[in-house]
Amino acid sequence: MKKNTKNKIEYFFFMVFIKVFRIFPNSFTECFIGKLFVLGGMVFKFRKKIAQNNLKMVFPEKTNNEIQIILKKMYLNMGITVAEIYLQDIHKLMNKVETEGWENIERAVKMGKGVILATGHIGNWELAGRYIAANYKLAAVIKTQRNNLFDKYTNELRGNCNITLINKKKALKPILQYLRENYIVSILTDQNAGKDGVLTDFLGHKASTFVGAAKISVKTSCPILPAYSIRKDDGTHLFIFEEMILPDDYENTPASIKDFTEFISKNIEKYIIEYPSQWFWVHRRWRGYKKARKT
Repeated sequence: MKKNTKNKIEYFFFMVFIKVFRIFPNSFTECFIGKLFVLGGMVFKFRKKIAQNNLKMVFPEKTNNEIQIILKKMYLNMGITVAEIYLQDIHKLMNKVETEGWENIERAVKMGKGVILATGHIGNWELAGRYIAANYKLAAVIKTQRNNLFDKYTNELRGNCNITLINKKKALKPILQYLRENYIVSILTDQNAGKDGVLTDFLGHKASTFVGAAKISVKTSCPILPAYSIRKDDGTHLFIFEEMILPDDYENTPASIKDFTEFISKNIEKYIIEYPSQWFWVHRRWRGYKKARKT
């Protein structure tokens, strides 16, 4: 089957899915789609082996039963996140948000140099971006999805929430431009960078990490603001904004950029350890470390 035809078929069923489930109450859609993702992950084993191996590597002290519980909760969180983003009213979702450290984002923006918001695939990170964009100018670096129709639909939802999008493959020039205009630029820092990254430690294991955030911060003197989304047990969201990181102690040299990159990257570790079921374990985070640059 041709790729274009496959994309159209997938998109058709996706839109049918959206239209049908928008009829039902939010509580039902969250529960049903959450359980659907659990079924897909735990029974049909969608990327289960990858996630399971990652968890065992990072938490060797946990029993197999404990790993399975984390996996089940992870798939449930993924399903609820999908229901929230694609089916629920964004304004109602905003009422389920509380923040910690909001003064840190205000302080960083007031510097007037733009802000790099360093975040990761934890909790409902998409909702966090929309919340920030309701208050500040926000640009997000995004990766193009395989299905171009689904990609367009998702990006339109982001655009409707005042999020400016930056294609990851051609990101440097627009990032610099938006920083000059004092935007907050959101970058996911927990992805495998392969040959394009530098060798770092991540959760106790070798990983390849993108150096873009560190290099741009050193070049422009803009602050790095670590920020994370946590889903609470009662279904509400906590968005945490930590104190900004200034590039003053780092230089524009490979060794210094590597140190800065690792410092930024490791910031997310305490949240992954505390909320393991909310991180995206299905990602092959450590696969590309052999291709990474040592400096």
